[in-house]
Amino acid sequence: MPLPLETELRQQIAGDVLFDDVSRGLYSTDASIYQIPPIGVVLPKSKADVRAAVQVAAAHGVPILPRGGGTSLSGQTVAAAIVIDFSKYMNRILEIDAERGLVRIEPGVVLDQLNTALKPHGLQFGPDVSTSNRAALGGMIGNNSAGSRSVRHGKTIDHVRDLHVLLADGTELQCEPLDADAIAQRQSLETTEGEIYRRLPAIVDAVRDEIIARYPRILRRVSGYNLDAFVPELQTELPIAATSAELNAQWPDRGEFNLAKIIVGAEGTLGTITEAVLHAVPLPQQRGVACLQFRTIDAALKSVTTILKTEPSAIEMLDKYIIELSRTNLEYRSYLDFVEGTPEALLIVEYSGDTLEFVQDKLDQLEQILADWEGLEKYIPAVDPAQRDRIWNCRKASAPLLLSIPGARKPIAFVEDPAVAPGQAAEFARRFREILDRRGVAGSFYGHASVGCLHIRPMLDTKTAEDLTALKEISDEVAALIGEFHGSMSGEHGDGLARSYHNRDLFGEKLYAAFEEVKRLFDPRGLMNPGKVVSDVSPVENLRYGTEYRGRDIKTFLDFSGEAASAGTTGNGFLAATEMCNGSGVCRKTNTGTMCPSFMATRDEEHSTRGRANALRLALSGQLADDALTSQRMYDVMDLCLMCKGCKAECPSNVDVAKLKVEFLAQYYQTHRPSLGTVVMAHTGRLNRIGSALAPVSNWLARLPGAAYLTEKLFGVDRRRQLPTFQHDHFGRWFSRHTPHPGAGQNGKVILLDDCLTSFCEPNINRAAVQLLERAGYTVELAGLQCCGRPYFSKGLIAQGKSLVEKNIATLDKLSAEDVPILGCEPSCLLSLVDEYPDLVPTDAAQHVRSRSFTLDAWLAEQSAAGRCDLKFDPLDQSALLHGHCQQKALVGTSGTIDALKLIPQLNVTEVNSGCCGMAGSFGYEHYDVSMAIGERVLFPAAKTHTTGPVLAPGFSCRHQLADGTGTQALHPIELLAQQLTPDDQP
Repeated sequence: MPLPLETELRQQIAGDVLFDDVSRGLYSTDASIYQIPPIGVVLPKSKADVRAAVQVAAAHGVPILPRGGGTSLSGQTVAAAIVIDFSKYMNRILEIDAERGLVRIEPGVVLDQLNTALKPHGLQFGPDVSTSNRAALGGMIGNNSAGSRSVRHGKTIDHVRDLHVLLADGTELQCEPLDADAIAQRQSLETTEGEIYRRLPAIVDAVRDEIIARYPRILRRVSGYNLDAFVPELQTELPIAATSAELNAQWPDRGEFNLAKIIVGAEGTLGTITEAVLHAVPLPQQRGVACLQFRTIDAALKSVTTILKTEPSAIEMLDKYIIELSRTNLEYRSYLDFVEGTPEALLIVEYSGDTLEFVQDKLDQLEQILADWEGLEKYIPAVDPAQRDRIWNCRKASAPLLLSIPGARKPIAFVEDPAVAPGQAAEFARRFREILDRRGVAGSFYGHASVGCLHIRPMLDTKTAEDLTALKEISDEVAALIGEFHGSMSGEHGDGLARSYHNRDLFGEKLYAAFEEVKRLFDPRGLMNPGKVVSDVSPVENLRYGTEYRGRDIKTFLDFSGEAASAGTTGNGFLAATEMCNGSGVCRKTNTGTMCPSFMATRDEEHSTRGRANALRLALSGQLADDALTSQRMYDVMDLCLMCKGCKAECPSNVDVAKLKVEFLAQYYQTHRPSLGTVVMAHTGRLNRIGSALAPVSNWLARLPGAAYLTEKLFGVDRRRQLPTFQHDHFGRWFSRHTPHPGAGQNGKVILLDDCLTSFCEPNINRAAVQLLERAGYTVELAGLQCCGRPYFSKGLIAQGKSLVEKNIATLDKLSAEDVPILGCEPSCLLSLVDEYPDLVPTDAAQHVRSRSFTLDAWLAEQSAAGRCDLKFDPLDQSALLHGHCQQKALVGTSGTIDALKLIPQLNVTEVNSGCCGMAGSFGYEHYDVSMAIGERVLFPAAKTHTTGPVLAPGFSCRHQLADGTGTQALHPIELLAQQLTPDDQP
């Protein structure tokens, strides 16, 4: 009797096998508007695992879907199939042959990861998609991705040399460049491979005239199968500056025939890639950009053919929606701060070369050629790497930024990347706008203007029948318009569920029949990623949000009215907060930033921002079991969220999983008893007071043999952790007996938030704060709170936390009644007043407290810059390494801390891009291994190799994580500032 599918997979696969409802739900969506639950998910560790999964699926007659980062915008990576996710384990760069410009990889390698490895060799991968920090190369091959610089480097198909492919029956194909003799040898084989090598050329020959007549003569065509790649005369017609001729010259062994060309762009419908050999291209030594501000989109697009005469490496367009959205996003609002007014379009023109002089000459040439261009309002060149990269990064964030537009109608992807000849783009865009205008639908226009590939997103609400009708009609009319312009329905994002429907009409019956024959040749049983490329499935089927979509009515503990308003609804704001996640997967980046630290450590989808938001959405919309919201499985999904708030700042759609976790825990504890460790951690304020009162006995007891083991068993605190040391002479005692500086009060009064972390465990920090403030001329009054309340709501004990917060708001509102600033040294505590308080207690008093709360170092820097205080510091000719606190980076940024440190003459401050330290309050005590893995990613190595000066960390948790992970005794920036105060002014 055959084994059940899941059981057989578990027996044969060393990697992970996931069949539970939550895991299947997480893989039911990608970055598109579609949702189809998979049958199960396999995360293979090796090629043997992939082969086993394919063979087991074939034996059971079950479809297979290969997947990387799940960033598809057309629904390519969702299907009722066994999803094979390569991103967690099969993400190794196997070999770099720098001399030949070749690299061998597994399909889960991310583009930025590859380029980081190639950079020391002076190389890069040519195609550069905007999702480069999370897009897997296997997906780029499956989609034939291109990116911003395709005018220079073409598409992925131009850079693939060899592919190892498994067919649906387990047959392995070696796809590589072959000469005539090698082709004949393969064709002689009496195997599936031999059949493919015999029949594919015959299929192409039978429709050669149709290919020549109907395939669009443009660079950016990724719809259908690449039959044109096997018609040599077509390969010399495309206007690619550095692909056809230069790559052929660089790699003379490209061969007469390469089966890889039919696999590239096939969206996983023909086979599963297990390994690839790719060509790399030289890395330009210099880049420069010019940002051109236009009055209208027409003016911008009409200038493109003229700009192309200057041979740029890219021409990208942004429209007014993206410009305005970047101005409201914490991460991106400074990137386009040079833009004046409200232009309808920007063109970002890039030049690259070996010298700065070459780039500058090109920029000057551009300025001259467009000197009198009608509609051009402003020309801004940028050769400084920091400014150049800010402009470029804003372009890369365009798609997810758009989805943060408030209201029920969102810019959605279904006709978002048509391609026409660049000279036709202005007329095409005008005609496209007419289609939208007839229905009263707005749309955002941006994309790769250099190659006529425009990303156009109509704003629709797919939960309404009216807009679903409009979606189908717009899709059909755009397809007809594409046919009229002899363009491509997809210039980059592929067919998927959104556009496969149109291939029959766009290519004609003969070519479509050839596509079907290719599909049968490689996949006779139709098991590979069904419903893509050759499919009549309507683009309004399988939607994530359709007319039947409903949410459960949940009474929440936090205020989600803002999220509800942003979603254009008066309903469930908790659900609306989860729906802000559009699936773009920015949270899956692993090289830079803070979001998402637990994903960076585990590479598990459920431990990403997207995964957590998706899991909650599925529960809140009734797509999981009735008790799913408060189940142990949901607890496991949310448990590794560090509440760092990196997502709130770095997610272009502003998904705040930290807030979602607080609400989830509050809901969870409605039906589950909190653990003893949870209760103890929530009472950190009281615990620290007691520990300080009993010190040094409390410290001695904590270090007795067996105490760590007992603490782990009772409270869940990992025995490998060093507990903070309590100080008997805590800050409050010191403050009550200290004598203020004679100049204190001449500049006014401030409230110091004497938090329960630094006050009882590191009182020297608040002492330094008082010293600085009084020397700056301020009288210091203590807030005197029992606790800010953060430990309560971070552990989900909302009732206790809310009661405390209400008292704190009343106290702080009164203390700051005359706009007296509330200052704090510990970012997590001070910023609770800014972020959590208004959500817990949505009152005017809470908003007033929020408006008067500042981190102390940033506030001091601001007062000094404004001339309101005069602090003098001794020079320090050293380099300080600064690790910013997560919540500080997310909510207010670290520039204020850096500005304060710059008050110290000769001090050089380097901020490490370390993301989260991994401690995050109690998280590091309860999840030691994950916590240390997060620290080892960037922070620990940076601290270990920094020997030229102090290591600085504003966060209490960060300093303790550094001590445990590296032995480094980090200073709070306030301590360093106090140490460097000139002694002349000391009392």
